[in-house]
Amino acid sequence: MTSGHLLVWIHQYGYVGLAGILILGIVGLPLPDETILTAVGYLIYRGHLAYLPSLLSGIIGGGIGITLSYAAGAWIGRPLLLRLGRHVGLTEPRMATVERYFDKYGSVSLIAGFFVPGVRHVTAIVAGLGGMPYPRFALAAYTGVCIWVTAFITLGRFAGPHVAALREAFPVGDLWLSAGMAGTFCLVGCWLWMLKRKKRRL
Repeated sequence: MTSGHLLVWIHQYGYVGLAGILILGIVGLPLPDETILTAVGYLIYRGHLAYLPSLLSGIIGGGIGITLSYAAGAWIGRPLLLRLGRHVGLTEPRMATVERYFDKYGSVSLIAGFFVPGVRHVTAIVAGLGGMPYPRFALAAYTGVCIWVTAFITLGRFAGPHVAALREAFPVGDLWLSAGMAGTFCLVGCWLWMLKRKKRRL
């Protein structure tokens, strides 16, 4: 399903549709969550959605999704998870990588993991598998959800005038393409920032 289809879904079902998309994306389906959140910010700029209800819907959807991933890790078990998870990119090497970071950084991995596509649901699964107490998980995971949703929606909201100017200069058929540019820029910036911090520790 493309970003364009997902935006049509949000247009049709509003805030409930946004929450549903984030639930599915965080559980592990290959959905462009950051692009969608940035596009939602652009829709807020255009007056099609309201800022606070969008934030609330995104946080609720993200919170439910990350909780389901934690529950899967706590209750299903590693062998079955790996068999089922291969359909959504949950592989043994990826799990092992996240476990190493989790051992080193603990709860911080739950927050930082939101900004790495394909990793956020794995951090929650690892937390469940490792028996992390729910209160500790909840504090880190829900803090991460709030920061992640707020950052990308706000990015789209304040980048709205610039995206609109780009669309006038370079007309495109789908809104998601313009929003995707902003989302990609933010992702690259986060990645470079993480690399810089890693080099400083070496």
